Amino acid sequence: MKANIMSARRTSVVAAAVVLTLAVAWLSKTASAKAQFGIAAFDQQIASASGGAFTQAGGHPYAIVTEIDFKSHFNEAAGQLAPDADVKDVITELPPGLIGNPAGLPQCTQQQLTGLSAGLVAEAFKAPECPISSQVGTVALRSPDYVPAPTSPTFVFPLYNMVPAAGMPATFGFLVAGVPIELSGHLRNGGDFGVDIGSTNIPIAVPIDGSTITFWGVPADKSHDFQRCDWGGFGFVATENLEEQPACPLGYGSEYPNSGPHADPVHPSAFLTLPVSCTPPGIGLKTTLKADPWAEPGVFSESVLFSHSSPGYPIAEAEWGPQEGIDGCDLVPFKPSLTVEPTNSQADTPTGLNIDIALPQEGLSNPGGIATSDVKDAVVTLPAGESVSPSAADGLGGCSLEQIGLHTGLPAQCPDSSKLGTVQIDTPLLNEPLSGAIYLGKPECGPCGVADDLAGRLVKLYIVVEGQGVILKLPGRVELDPVTGRIVTTFDDNPQLPFNHLKLNFKAGPRSPLVNPHTCGTYQTIAVLTPWSGNPPAEIASSFQVTSGPNGSPCPSEPQAFAPVFAAGTTNNQAGAFSPLTVTFNRTDGEQQLGGVTVKTPPGLLGMLSSVTLCGEPEAAGGSCPSSSQIGSLTVAAGAGANPFYVQGGKVFLTHAYKGGEFGLSIVVPAQAGPFDLGTVVVRGSIAVDPVTTALTVTTDPLPTILDGIPLDLRTVNVRIDRPGFIFNPTNCDPMSLIGALGGGLGGSEEAIAHFQVTNCGNLGFAPKFAVTTTGKTSRSGGAGLTVRLTYPKGAQANIAKVRVSLPKQLPSRLTTLQKACPDSIFNSNPSNCPAASRIGTAKAITPVIPEPLTGPVFFVSHGGQAFPDLVVVLQGYGVTVDLVGNTHISKTGITSTSFEQVPDVPVGSFELNLPQGPYSALAANGNLCKAKLRMPTAFIAQDGQELRQATPIAATDCTKHKARHNVRYKHTHHSKHRKK
Repeated sequence: MKANIMSARRTSVVAAAVVLTLAVAWLSKTASAKAQFGIAAFDQQIASASGGAFTQAGGHPYAIVTEIDFKSHFNEAAGQLAPDADVKDVITELPPGLIGNPAGLPQCTQQQLTGLSAGLVAEAFKAPECPISSQVGTVALRSPDYVPAPTSPTFVFPLYNMVPAAGMPATFGFLVAGVPIELSGHLRNGGDFGVDIGSTNIPIAVPIDGSTITFWGVPADKSHDFQRCDWGGFGFVATENLEEQPACPLGYGSEYPNSGPHADPVHPSAFLTLPVSCTPPGIGLKTTLKADPWAEPGVFSESVLFSHSSPGYPIAEAEWGPQEGIDGCDLVPFKPSLTVEPTNSQADTPTGLNIDIALPQEGLSNPGGIATSDVKDAVVTLPAGESVSPSAADGLGGCSLEQIGLHTGLPAQCPDSSKLGTVQIDTPLLNEPLSGAIYLGKPECGPCGVADDLAGRLVKLYIVVEGQGVILKLPGRVELDPVTGRIVTTFDDNPQLPFNHLKLNFKAGPRSPLVNPHTCGTYQTIAVLTPWSGNPPAEIASSFQVTSGPNGSPCPSEPQAFAPVFAAGTTNNQAGAFSPLTVTFNRTDGEQQLGGVTVKTPPGLLGMLSSVTLCGEPEAAGGSCPSSSQIGSLTVAAGAGANPFYVQGGKVFLTHAYKGGEFGLSIVVPAQAGPFDLGTVVVRGSIAVDPVTTALTVTTDPLPTILDGIPLDLRTVNVRIDRPGFIFNPTNCDPMSLIGALGGGLGGSEEAIAHFQVTNCGNLGFAPKFAVTTTGKTSRSGGAGLTVRLTYPKGAQANIAKVRVSLPKQLPSRLTTLQKACPDSIFNSNPSNCPAASRIGTAKAITPVIPEPLTGPVFFVSHGGQAFPDLVVVLQGYGVTVDLVGNTHISKTGITSTSFEQVPDVPVGSFELNLPQGPYSALAANGNLCKAKLRMPTAFIAQDGQELRQATPIAATDCTKHKARHNVRYKHTHHSKHRKK
């Protein structure tokens, strides 16, 4: 280096006695009397081998020379310059991206730095015995204490690459009169991750007016041999012109025969590397110097400079060359590669994922090469089908912004429950890899609204690695495709730190954060990496194979199979008893997702609507029905593998009519899993009531398959209708079925049947009361009227299944009315469109099931070639329609009989049928009804097989004289041979 860079001054070799005297004076030095402190001058030169500025991005300069002068004064008494105050700490903040690579060079131990005694001065001075190859530069100190003089002489000491102190990425050291001084390299953790080079707690025994610290770009370059010594502890520089004559101490004879200059035995390797990002023309790299004195620790003086062309120090700053930064970014190489492998190759199975991003770093150590650009931005897109696994949510936590402490430089305090995997960064700058973990960030919104930008707010990742004083935290944002669930992860503004490999290993096992695609095939991951050099991004890809089905089974078919399991039933199978109803759907890994559900209940399995408040709109759609509308609860299992995540706390509400059904459902599930609160999922359903059997058909809207980009992957849906006193069993003990029709998410469908049967029908009573009256006064135009009334006693009673009645000859059917029956095509379309002549009466039924009576008209309905029309009772109320169909038959003798062969298994308090007189009366009259003894043979057959047969008397009304009539029962409470037990 030139003399103006080294600021060297020729001195004379002094005798051992003088040296000893000076040593004692140095080591006993006390603080300067003046307490004023400040930085008088500060400059830094990034030098090329020719002496000019070096500006190639990613290149290796010849040297970086930092010049510092502290404020000083002339001590009249001592006749020499003296610093205004003794410096305690000196810290140089280098520009981001300007790095050294000490790990690639030989190192010196602390013992080697101070371990060789200089015999002529006993223990007062020691000379380093560091390996020649560990020298990375020099330190020139301007200090008044060696030789009193009007100006402070300069002494040069070898600067060695030390074994790093604990928790330090790099340490450099030099020895001054037996006193070791260290320069430590730190990363600005939590900031821009630039390098700080500093020395702290500098001994007061070393008063310093100024210093020149020189780091060599290629320490083993032979141009530095003249400053490479076996012994340099005294710091003497033997010549004024360092480029022409040896700079090592001479003249000690045989005692120090190897004190002269030496060549570095190690193959040259680059140590310094400039940033790989360029500065705008005319803008230099910013370097900041901070220093504080012992007199005022922590009170720092600060000076800022920008790299510039010559000239520079020691001339006045106003005369320095213009700013000059970094150029040549177009020459910076960038050739990353990507490897992605799941931890298993089974379809529809939780999996870990191993990701390795590699960057070749040959140029970092090649003295004539250019370092690879660092990665500024990284966007990794996993293949479609590789998605978030809901199974991972069990026990999963999130790391908050306070816990991660992104910009604090302190270790992260993320909980173990938020750990998704491990990270390893292999960097040539350190002897050991940086290691750490991948953490799931706590969502910033919960639940997130429609207007929220979910990217990075819902799913966040943190990469945290540590080692040798480096604490690196990289925040990533995750975007989930709302339709496919495809995962795109972005890490922006990553620090300018070189690495060979970035390895992300997401944990394997049933709680893995990812799940493989549902089908076999080849799947490609794409990464787009943007370099700091400003050159075009590199798009790289890696493919992996899914080769089998879950648990090693054959590959799933396309479209996937769909064979769900359906189970349903009441927990108490006592006939007529109240009991919770459970319905469960389940599918296995590798099958289509559940797309929709339809459940058909057996006749008689009903709910007490009168005990529930029907939920209206918009509460039903918004999932905010009141508790008075709740009829049940819901549990959902989501996620692949043997350990899906169970979502508890779902609720089922009964609503007003929905999508053509007499009633509806609002099924509300809290979408809360681990740290995620996605609000609530509302699934609507319709309940259709069969007008003949009153059996229910419950049909849900399509079940959700994805929510905010997270596939729900439903495995099990368990519904429990458990409102007390709501669901009750049939009173028919015949074998029946609950039928589940399940739709697959890819179009598959499957019908499953669950056996259903209640017991102990023999414990039920059966004692309906039946009374009939007719009008005593009849006419040809008005015909006859008839009223029947059925009442039921309280208690455990079997419901009616069939009713058969026969009218006496005196009450024949009116043929003119029969001929005006409503065609079934019109009736089936809308009974209100039937001709008025076909409407022959009214009916009213009171049931505890609904809170209001069922009422409606009675029609004669014809069916094409059928001999006689049916008598159909249309009962309506509370949104329910029930059709009681009586098959009518007229015998050759003129007796009309009607058989109701399918009476709903519904508890009835009372039923009344009125067939009035009129121009379209159903009945005519033969003879004087007031004088006749009228009997109606009646048969009631219970749902459990019990029979009640009687000759029901028909009382004539509006007669002059009334005769007492008594029921004549000819088979009372007759039990069929086939009565169910």
